[in-house]
This record gives sequence, structure tokens and C-alpha cells, in this order.
Amino acid sequence: MKISWPAILLIVLGILLAVAPWTFAPVCEVEGMYAQLASGKTLPMPCGWTARAEIGLGALLVVAGGMLLIAKTNETKRIIGIFGAAIGVLTILFPTYITRMCMLADHPCNLVTKPVLIILGVLVIIVSAYIAYSARTD
Repeated sequence: MKISWPAILLIVLGILLAVAPWTFAPVCEVEGMYAQLASGKTLPMPCGWTARAEIGLGALLVVAGGMLLIAKTNETKRIIGIFGAAIGVLTILFPTYITRMCMLADHPCNLVTKPVLIILGVLVIIVSAYIAYSARTD
């Protein structure tokens, strides 16, 4: 059986995407920083919600990579590539526009997490575009 390196790359990128905000590119919540309400209750900051969303996107990417490993037809591979590219776009949109990061520029989420997620998103788009392009029918 031939090893599908793009599929392995998608799986690795999916795992990195899911764990990055909680480990090597931590959001404020990991650093013990929470939003304090007037009532005294604490809530996760916006970056915490972004980190939770990235877990889901990373899991979807792992599933896409697994599906690519067993895919036989070029049409299926092309669709998985398009699906992966959409996940890459969402990976970038969550920290920048959808759930965003904290307002303060010196928070760890803005200094480390956001750039790491954007880089991972771009890598996912590149790998997925390669998958879709290489699976084209001539």
C-alpha cells in the first residue's frame, strides 16, 4: 500500500491545530487569565472560545486525512482537498473575525496563538489545494 503523504500531513496539521491553543501556543485561559464580570463571576476570554473551535476544526482535519488515506477515486480526493481548504480558511477566520482574540495586544493569545493559528491555516490551505490539484482529472 502506497503511503499518502498529503493525508499524513493533514492528520498531523489537524492534531497540531487541536492542541496548539492549549499547549505550545497557549491562549489566555491556559495562562490563568479570565474575564471578570461585575458580579465576580469569571468567564473564558474570546480566545478561549477560539481555542475550543480550533479543537473541532482540528478533529475534522484528522477525519479528512483519514478519509484521504482510504479514498480510491480522484473525485473523492478532490472533494476532500476542497473540504480541507475550507477548514484552513475557517482556521484563519476564527481568531481574526469570528470569535477573535482578546482586545489587549500584549496578551499571549495575540502574541503567540493568533500567528500560530494563521500559519497552520495557511499550511492547511496549501496542502489541501495540492490535494485538490493533484486529484484533477485530465
